[in-house]
Parts: sequence; C-alpha cells; structure tokens
Amino acid sequence: MKNISEMTLQEKIGQLLIVGFDGYEINNELIDIVKRYKAGNIILFTRNIKDLKQLYKLNKDLHELVLKETGVMPLISIDQEGGMVTRIMNGATFCPGNMTLATADPKCAYTDGVIMGEELRSLGINMNLAPSLDVNNNPNNPVIGVRSYGDDPVKVGEYGLNYIRGLQSTGVIATSKHFPGHGDTNSDSHKALPIVPHNKERLNNVELVPFKKVLNETKAIMSAHIFFEAYESEQVPGTLSKNVITGLLRNELGYNGLIVSDCMEMKAIDDTFTTPVGALMGLKAGLDQSMVSHTYEKEVAAFEVIYKAVENGEFTEEEIDEKLERIMKVKNESYELMKKYFYDSTFEEAKKVIDNIEHKKFAEKVVDESLTLVKGENFYLNKKSLIIAKTNDKWEFVNNEEGIRLLTSKEYEENRKTLEKEFKQSEDKDNNQMYWWVIDKKKYRLVLPDGYVSNNKLYDVEKMGVRPVITLKEKED
Repeated sequence: MKNISEMTLQEKIGQLLIVGFDGYEINNELIDIVKRYKAGNIILFTRNIKDLKQLYKLNKDLHELVLKETGVMPLISIDQEGGMVTRIMNGATFCPGNMTLATADPKCAYTDGVIMGEELRSLGINMNLAPSLDVNNNPNNPVIGVRSYGDDPVKVGEYGLNYIRGLQSTGVIATSKHFPGHGDTNSDSHKALPIVPHNKERLNNVELVPFKKVLNETKAIMSAHIFFEAYESEQVPGTLSKNVITGLLRNELGYNGLIVSDCMEMKAIDDTFTTPVGALMGLKAGLDQSMVSHTYEKEVAAFEVIYKAVENGEFTEEEIDEKLERIMKVKNESYELMKKYFYDSTFEEAKKVIDNIEHKKFAEKVVDESLTLVKGENFYLNKKSLIIAKTNDKWEFVNNEEGIRLLTSKEYEENRKTLEKEFKQSEDKDNNQMYWWVIDKKKYRLVLPDGYVSNNKLYDVEKMGVRPVITLKEKED
C-alpha cells in the first residue's frame, strides 16, 4: 500500500470519509465517488447483501476498485453487532446480542468476537462497528436496550473488552460506540438530537466507565450525535464538539486510536447543521473520519465542503496528515491478515470458515442458556397442561412428563374452534412477548411457543436458525 508521503492531497482527503451506496453490486454513483474523490472507505448495510456468495464478490470488487484508484486498502465496515443489529442475516452465524451474551461467562464475549471476526474477515470486511459500550440505564431509551451488555458500567466494560480482544485477534477492527454514551437518552439520534443533562462527575462514574476500560485496546471509537450539557453550552452534538472529541477523548482520557462518526445523515446532524457541514465540523472537532452512508448527493457535497475548507485554509493539510497517521496505522495492522484470509483466498475457503458447525453450536448454546425471567412469575406446568409446539427439528421439549398433552401445530389448527371455546385468551400487553390461554377454572394452560423470550425480547426462531431448549418443570403443590 501507499504511504502518506506518496499520496496526493486528493487521495488524503478521500481517506477522511466513509461512504455507502445502494445495491448488491457496485453502482455508477460509487464508481464516481471513488474515481473523482478517491473515497477510501465503504460501509455496508442489508441493502447490499443478498447472500454470502454475492457479498463475497461485492467485497472483492470493492477492494479491487479502491486499491486501484487510491493505492490503499479500503476499510469495509458493517454494523454486525449480533442480535437485533445484524446485517448479514442468512448464511453466517447469527451471533447473540450483547445483553444475551451478558448472561454468559465474560469469556463467551471473547469467543463471540473471534467467531464474528473470522467470518467477517473471510468475506472481506475488516471493520466492525461494534461493540456498543452504552450503559442501559434508561428504560425509555428507544434505540439501545438489548444492544447494551447491561446497566452495570463495570460489567459493560468487562464484556466489551473481551469482545474487542476476540474480534481484533482476527485482524478486524473493533469500533466501540457511542462515545461518550447513548444509554441514558429518551430519543433516538437517527430521528432527533438527544440530550444528556448529567454533570461531569456522573458521566465519569457511569457512562465513561466502559470506554475507559477499553481505551488502550479498541482500535476505533465511534462518537454519539448527542448533546452533553456538561461539555457544551450550545446544543452541539458530541460528534461535532471539540470539547468532547479533542478535549475529553483525546486530551483528558488520552485516546490515541481512530475516532469515527456515526452517519452524518442522521436527523441529529442533518436537520440542524446539514450533513456536508457536519462532516467538516466533525473533522475539525477531532474526528479522523466522518461517515456519510446513504445519499450520493450528500457524499459529493461533503467532499466539496472539505475541499473548499482546505483551499481557504480553514482545514490544513497538516491536520489531515495527523488523521492519516491514525487511519493508515489501523489499515496497515489489518492488511496482512486480510491478504492471507481474503485477498489470497477463495469463496470456497470462506464458506468453510462460515459453515464451521462449532460457531453455530456456540451461538445456539449462549442463546439457549440466556432465557431470563424479566418480570412476572415463573410459569410451571402441571399434570393437566396443554402445549402446542412446532413439529420441525428446531424445537426440543424435555421433561415432557406423563399427563402433559402435546399437540402439534397442525392438530391445533384442526381443533382451533373447539379449543378457543374452552380456553380464554390472555395477553402480556406490557411486553408483547408471549401468548397463552387460560381456562376459566384455571385447570389448563395453553402456551404458544412461536418465539421465545430472551432478555425481554421476542425473537423469530425460524429466522435465527437456532433451537431453543425449553425445560418444563412441574409445579410443586
């Protein structure tokens, strides 16, 4: 790869943005962005992923295009957190989300990172926008929730560090987010500008704890589009705040790694400062890379705003070179393993990595053992319980004691009208998690296990491709 001294100013600026595009193949808009502006980094979403073979070829083409036009390996990034934020839905291991992982031993987070890293690397992805180190301390938070390891800052840091070590052992860059913390907000920065009103002491004792735990090891940190009253008097999001990015993260905490933004097209930025202006403001505040991941016109405008700032001296080449040092450091550290396991490899070899049955067994075991009672009472079956279950091999019922009647889904459908006359329908409206029928005389209960509850979340087991093992216990009189 080229070194910084060999790059033109245009090539240097191209390294400062992470861009996205629509489609399963490289489109003309992306080709234009890469050729005209030397864009050096790409983010993928589900809109870019049809299946594993298509994704593998797409990434081969992306690496080839960017390397040819810039002389530098691109960062191909993705939000593959596991659980509810999973971009590669089919084929690859569907890893558990953070809160599910947090029910297991912290070492499982390391294993999870290794599995995710090996599979992403084999497909040409060298940067994962994970883990979320947000502390889940606000039940009204609309965007974090089970993406967090929990409400204990120390625990969040412990699990996050294990995951980072596992992921980065494979050469894939971990990106800890959303600094300084998105856990205690009532709104989603995709849609508005959230506010965290806490003072510096509170932030230091809660929100910053997980980040301080991983500072010396995570190769990248993503900033949050949140207004932190402790650091700004005006409503400036943390992403655009020099007090937060340079003053707190760089100077006070001493972080020397890569700092990237969340997407600048999110409403917290776009509705206030606009995406192009926000991209420049973030870089001037201390970001190394700004992300503009959806709209071609806004990506072009962001490059043009940066060009203009460089031309008029508002943004200097010396500042750019300082950012390039950090960008090239992580790229060079990742390159050799990417070369061995992706550039010099084949799809057949990648498929072997992804099809590793031990990966699937690990994810299945963690999920199976994570079933947690969040609220309410334990439900115990008695000798007159009626269970309706799917009949495929994804379901296994144990301790099916004599006297407990098991109906197949087909049998239930055939007798639905009779059963619904006998049973009274009840619903857990608070959580919308599980449905059951209870007979008026309370002699029978009927459970419909079409999904299963894991850490206050209803999952579609069919899509996850795992088999929950439900243990039935007889209630003691």
